[in-house]
Amino acid sequence: MARRQSNPRAKAQQSRTGQHPGQPAGRRGQSGRSKATVGNTGNAGSRAGTATTGSVGRGSVGETRSQTMGRSKGGSGGGQQRLKMQGMGLRAKFMLVMAGLTAAGMCILGFILAKTANGFVLDHARHQGIELAKMAAQVGRAVLDTAELPPDERSHELEARIKNYYQGARTWGAVDSLSFIDAIVLRGGDKPGFTATSVGNLQTRVSDKEIVDPTLSIPGRGSVDLRKFKDIEVYKLYKNTAKGRIPVYRFNVAINNRASTTTYTDMSVQVDVAIDTLSRVSAHLYIIIVVSIILMIALVMAVANLLAAKITHPVRVLMNDMRIVAQGNLDHRTKAHSTDEVGILAEEFNVMTQTLKTAQDALVEQEKARYELQIAKEVQQQLLPAQLPDVPGYEPAAFYRGAKEVSGDYYDFIPLGDGLWGFIVADVSGKGIPGSMVMAVTRTIIRLVATKHRHNAAETLKETNRLIAKQIKRGMFVTAFYAVLDTTSGTLTLASAGHNPMVVYRHEARKIELAGPKGIAIGFNEGPLFDKNVQQFQMQIGKGDLFAIYTDGFPEAMDEQNEEFGDEEFYKRIGAYGAQGAQGVIDGCLKDVTEHRGRAAQSDDLTMIVVRRV
Repeated sequence: MARRQSNPRAKAQQSRTGQHPGQPAGRRGQSGRSKATVGNTGNAGSRAGTATTGSVGRGSVGETRSQTMGRSKGGSGGGQQRLKMQGMGLRAKFMLVMAGLTAAGMCILGFILAKTANGFVLDHARHQGIELAKMAAQVGRAVLDTAELPPDERSHELEARIKNYYQGARTWGAVDSLSFIDAIVLRGGDKPGFTATSVGNLQTRVSDKEIVDPTLSIPGRGSVDLRKFKDIEVYKLYKNTAKGRIPVYRFNVAINNRASTTTYTDMSVQVDVAIDTLSRVSAHLYIIIVVSIILMIALVMAVANLLAAKITHPVRVLMNDMRIVAQGNLDHRTKAHSTDEVGILAEEFNVMTQTLKTAQDALVEQEKARYELQIAKEVQQQLLPAQLPDVPGYEPAAFYRGAKEVSGDYYDFIPLGDGLWGFIVADVSGKGIPGSMVMAVTRTIIRLVATKHRHNAAETLKETNRLIAKQIKRGMFVTAFYAVLDTTSGTLTLASAGHNPMVVYRHEARKIELAGPKGIAIGFNEGPLFDKNVQQFQMQIGKGDLFAIYTDGFPEAMDEQNEEFGDEEFYKRIGAYGAQGAQGVIDGCLKDVTEHRGRAAQSDDLTMIVVRRV
């Protein structure tokens, strides 16, 4: 007996018997399409398979490729929808990030530099003012000590000498326009013949004094507190000069006693450091810092642009190659060259496109094979009876459901004339297209031979074997059970070619009988051995009795634990449903087998013929 392999797709196919009496399940809802398909490919009959197969390469493959291209182009309306980049690209982001980080860093650095430079300039100016005041005091004291001043004669000469010294000290080491020293004033106090002398912008009115920070930062010495020096005063004030009202730092240094014999009472040197000059220097520093930041940002943006262009160029090349591949050209390879991650991505992209090309070819072949299987299935359905025959005095029923797209199971009702009807169920060992082709050949031969031998079931199988055995592929065979019913007398003549036994239900006794004549499968031997083993029996079918011919898909149906339904259990179910008529037996057995199988896939084709005498 031929076995079938499990097919997970068979779970989706459910029994639809009872919807159209006489039409096999699995064909319902497909006959119209099947006829249309066969008609389009070149008429029904033996040429249907050839014509259909010939059209596959032109129709199925082309259709598959067009559908694949359509999906890759991303739309059903035709024409590729090119994606637009949302927001900024990598190049702009890289430039902005680099510029932002540089700007932030430069601003922080500039702020620190400006603050440090301003503090340094201020401390330098204050230190210079104090040092200059001390120097001016020493110069003034030295000049006054070396000369006796007559009341009117030498005071002008002495004042000129002091001014000359102070003027040199005021502008020494700096451009006059940027000199910190605004004015130097020497007050004579009680020195006879001398009152005061000055250089720079003289004051006309002094506003209120403002005490400033008394600490002074001196390079190499740290901070110095000026309050420790009683002869030094530092404060801020505003004075009106010929240049206008200006703020200054004023440093007063008293001229102390140089010797106990000489005293200068109330004599001091006053040095004014112009704050506006300090502000101008600070402004220059800020301008230099700001310009440096701007130039640095521009330089960084330029460098970032070059780096971003170098980084993103392979990415853009890869994006363009992706568009080409997305249009369906899976033979295209990217030209993006890089030694970093982008280069690895480009290599992976080429591998991906090659894999997609292989997968697409496999998909095309798969679609082609599926299309061919569908056509073969529809052609096979055409070979099965389209409807149940009208047998006077008898109620026939049939069921068929394949485990795959095409199968090797076959059943038929053969009118033999004069009230004779032939009923056959066959099972081909082969799977797929080869099995279905052998089934088609077997059907044709059986129909031709059966009308020749009529009531002789054994001779019909013998001649069928002789014709098929020479042509069938080695390793393939056909099991069959053939019964000829004389509807007038109720005589049933039967023969088996290695098939499952026929089950007979006796209505009066409510019991079942098994009819299993000897025989070997068609195709094992060309004649002598097969003819010797085939037996022929006869029996009577009374009113209410029925007989069932089936394939092994029913008793060998397996559940999820690979346990079979079982022959004995199957026979019992036929006996249990026998009183419900031919269709009731099929429906009941199918329901029980389906429940036994559960979630497991249908492992074999299911075919059954039941005939009841009414």
